[in-house]
Amino acid sequence: MSIENIMEYSKKEVMVEPLIESNADFQAFYRLPLIAEMKKKHAMTLFSCMTREDFEVGDVIYEAGTPSVGKMNLILDGKVNVKSESGYPFSHLGKGDVFGLFSFLDENRKHSVTLTVDKATTVLSIDRAYFDLIALEEPKLGNQLMRFMFRLLSKKASELEVEYAHMHRFAFGGKV
Repeated sequence: MSIENIMEYSKKEVMVEPLIESNADFQAFYRLPLIAEMKKKHAMTLFSCMTREDFEVGDVIYEAGTPSVGKMNLILDGKVNVKSESGYPFSHLGKGDVFGLFSFLDENRKHSVTLTVDKATTVLSIDRAYFDLIALEEPKLGNQLMRFMFRLLSKKASELEVEYAHMHRFAFGGKV
């Protein structure tokens, strides 16, 4: 790369950063606890790889049993109801919550729940291909994202262990 190309690239980077930083979605994104711990430059890189989607009340984001689309999703604002494959409502997701992680990590996995919008919702999504590119081009950011995903999976495993313990106690006559 010539010095002229480097100078041209650095001018573009200087022009792009203020555009991203002044974006209202980026400001909301950067205030989320899991993003706020990132360096601003890494947050801007991640944000620039994400796609915004808006959903209205009653929209189905995806249904249980449907094929994965290889996206991890972050709720920027709104509320989504989570139902089991049988239709049993068991949870809801809101601002700052992530969904689609399992199918993001395993593209052969089908969605295990149905997500229906309860309150107008804005979602930022990242495709697996962009994540792979980030991991190659920005290894520190890639590692930080992998640690984040591990924390989410660990949290989910802990919740399932507690739920299993409650069910076990209940099944054998103990108090929950």
